[in-house]
Amino acid sequence: MDNLTFDKGFWKSFGWFLIIAILICCLPWLFTREIGFDFTQTGQIGDTIGGIMGPFIAIAAAGLTFIAFWVQYKANIQQRHDIAIERFESNLFEMIHIQQEIINGLLIEKVGPNIRFQRGRDVFQYVYEIAKYKIWLGNECRTSTLKHALELSDEPKMMVSSLEGMWFLDHYFRHLYRIFKYIDDADKNQINPKMKYEYAGIVRATLSQYELIMLFYNAFSHPKFKDTIERYALLQNLKVELLASQADITLYGRKLSSLYSHEEDDDRDMEFEYKKSAFVHRV
Repeated sequence: MDNLTFDKGFWKSFGWFLIIAILICCLPWLFTREIGFDFTQTGQIGDTIGGIMGPFIAIAAAGLTFIAFWVQYKANIQQRHDIAIERFESNLFEMIHIQQEIINGLLIEKVGPNIRFQRGRDVFQYVYEIAKYKIWLGNECRTSTLKHALELSDEPKMMVSSLEGMWFLDHYFRHLYRIFKYIDDADKNQINPKMKYEYAGIVRATLSQYELIMLFYNAFSHPKFKDTIERYALLQNLKVELLASQADITLYGRKLSSLYSHEEDDDRDMEFEYKKSAFVHRV
């Protein structure tokens, strides 16, 4: 974190003060050389030097006073900055804590021949690979797992969040989005883009693989969240082999390659796919 007290402005001012102080120290020697001044009629040489140096010493004292006020002023700014950062981090970690409580509260209870309970993070794998939903593919409504439907068509990508039986995850995704929006909306004068990316990385590190998979598909129907994912590389740790279709596995495997540049995604229709920046941060 940059030091706001002893910044470039301070050292520039301090440098000028040192130059002036050195010049002041040289003045007695300069004025007592034989350079055309005659001190024989002005009393003792010490009185002459004192009279000459007095104004300069006063100026130096004023300069030191200015520097003292400068340091105090900048220290106050630094303190306010540190307090703002501390408040931001406190709120962020509280939001992360609430998100974990939301995850812990997730519960699926299936009553039938085999009673099944899914709690916490296990819910995400269940809703992706096991649970069955009524999903429209073209003009046909099928009962299928989400993963299987996505293997057959890109169409379900735009309706994941609206599937009946998936609504209980709305709270989870809304709050997760609010966390990243809180980071994104932070004052850039206090938290620069590099710091925002680091804070987003802290949140990203709390997401399991199946959370990332569900985030991947859910965000297609939420453009603002999709933009945030691409801005902060929130899918950076996603295992592409867990994606439903082979076409997606191939596409994003290629995007993760160093041979694929970020510019290849510019000026293209990205409605049904993510930019490389969702997986590899664009510096």
